[in-house]
Amino acid sequence: MNLQPAKLTSRKFYNKWLYKITLTIGGANVLRYDLNKVEDMCTTESPDAHYWGWQNKAYADREFITKIVYFLISKDKNLWSKRVERSFVDFYTNDKDFFNELSELAGERIIHRYEPTSSSTEILMDSATNVAVIKYPHDRYKHKVYLLPHKMKGDKESKQRYLEWLKKQCPKVTCTKAVEKWFLDTDWNWDRRYILVEDEAMLLMLKLRNSDVVGRVYNYILTDK
Repeated sequence: MNLQPAKLTSRKFYNKWLYKITLTIGGANVLRYDLNKVEDMCTTESPDAHYWGWQNKAYADREFITKIVYFLISKDKNLWSKRVERSFVDFYTNDKDFFNELSELAGERIIHRYEPTSSSTEILMDSATNVAVIKYPHDRYKHKVYLLPHKMKGDKESKQRYLEWLKKQCPKVTCTKAVEKWFLDTDWNWDRRYILVEDEAMLLMLKLRNSDVVGRVYNYILTDK
């Protein structure tokens, strides 16, 4: 079977998984259930008037679903994770053999596959916040820092002073007009934006200046292509 080439990625999925494979499955919602229950539904039950639309679709696709379920039951449950959305299921793993075996089993049901480059695997496994790159952003920035303006909620004077200090650090950090406006106006905790930081010394200065405002930090690590 000729599988489509996997797309290469330089960061983890959900800060945890190296590999991702997306399949199309009829009635994919059935995979939200316990796997043994899914097996029973596909092998012993038949659709009736009480079945919902996705249940009928799952029963129609029961042969493929059963193959997937048997495969998953045979594996350590800590080896993989899944995400179900409509008729698609994303499977995540850090085990290359699991990834390859599921790819072979799924065949034409595959929508896309992702895997890390061989040179970035060790970097990504070392830390959930590492990002493998072939060159630093703008050839100088080693860190990506998300800001938390809601930590200064309602205190625009403090925000303005922080922005003035931040701009003085340029070009060791990036601070665009758009980020300035966003930082000043944002008092909620769902819109996240970031700045780029040159090195560990500048990152330490950010944390010393106001650690509450510094959110998740990602580290760019150089790797071969």
